[in-house]
Amino acid sequence: MQANMKRFFKPISGSTSNTNVDDLPWDPAERKEIMSYHPNERDEIRRRYLVRGPCQPYDHPFKKTKMSNAMRRFNPAWFEKYGTWLEYSVSTERAFCLCCYLFKDDVRKKGGNDAFVKEGFCTWNKPDRLDTHMGKSSNSSHCCAAEKCDNLMKQGQSIVHALFKQDDLVKKEYRIRLNASIDVSRYLLRQGLSFRGHDESEESANRGNFLQLVKYTGEQNDAISKVILNNAPKNNQMISPKIQKEIVNCFAEEVVKSIIEEIDYGVFGLLVDESADISHKEQMAVVFRFVDKSGAVKERFIGVVHVKETSSASLKSAIDNLFAKYGLSLKRLRGQGYDGASNMKGEFNGLRALVVGENNAAYYVHCFAHQLQLVVVAIAKKHFEVGDFFDMISTLLNVVGASCKRQDMIRENYRRKVQEGISRGEINTGT
Repeated sequence: MQANMKRFFKPISGSTSNTNVDDLPWDPAERKEIMSYHPNERDEIRRRYLVRGPCQPYDHPFKKTKMSNAMRRFNPAWFEKYGTWLEYSVSTERAFCLCCYLFKDDVRKKGGNDAFVKEGFCTWNKPDRLDTHMGKSSNSSHCCAAEKCDNLMKQGQSIVHALFKQDDLVKKEYRIRLNASIDVSRYLLRQGLSFRGHDESEESANRGNFLQLVKYTGEQNDAISKVILNNAPKNNQMISPKIQKEIVNCFAEEVVKSIIEEIDYGVFGLLVDESADISHKEQMAVVFRFVDKSGAVKERFIGVVHVKETSSASLKSAIDNLFAKYGLSLKRLRGQGYDGASNMKGEFNGLRALVVGENNAAYYVHCFAHQLQLVVVAIAKKHFEVGDFFDMISTLLNVVGASCKRQDMIRENYRRKVQEGISRGEINTGT
């Protein structure tokens, strides 16, 4: 609601922030206090956490601790009983409350504590504490926080919605605009094309692929043309860069969800590599390798994760967050493949060693393509004939590639040889 109320108030100078809601930490122990975010961002951040739901890694090997002369651990069945708010931190092996975290400022005013917010709950021998945290009355601190979460997600009951109530026709037009933007995004993603244009102003002759396709879609369908672009409300055109990113993110989540369902919580291998992108940010690419139900070996790209540094601990933390996000466990790993960098394959402090420390069955295999490249380079350095060959190829590419005239000469000579081969029957036409 707070995001919509921005239309009625002028922004305060210097009140903007650069928080990326897509990079919010998944592990509850690694989150910042909700009050540390800018007031104009808090509702959006709360809503993003509620849409994602609590962090519940079902397949995580929950740590056992000796309590009351017995080994105790977190019971995954509690996720089913308290599924709307109970979450588990993989890094600290403690339980937290999502609702109280999001509205803990109000919880404190009503006498709430930080047991399920900051420190975390870990007395597994006293599961009745979970019911105690919820409270028996509807006025308990937890129930008040849960009610605030429900009210935040029910925008239909907000004041803004009451003031600007939409009829069925407006809702239908909104759905048509949204479907048009989704169809355009699907086409661009399938073709691997860029969305944005260099100049997206109305005076531009080419406003970019996304806007041009939306316009073309409207030209082919009168029903769509009546509700998009200039015929749509200025604040509800469904074409802003933020809307485009949200649609693409929804597609990505659906694709990853289908991959997880294809794995079906079976065993799989992990392939990881890191590199810097064009904006000089360290990125970690994650790929899963598994055998599907029909027995076919598949490799599926899961995503690119931004890491602050490429140390083994940083990469391991990013992998743990990714696994927790999709409810996966390192215990399901049966293989890991990286390149030959020390932070990757190090036997003592590398990512390989950190993963093996949690799962002995995750056998490490050096990337075969990287091995082949190293072997070819090593052999080429020891044989002068091979080295001269590659030097000659490099020189030839430089000489020919710098001249269009030389390229045309090579094509013409090649075409003449092909024609001679066809005339002698050595080459079949069409090959």
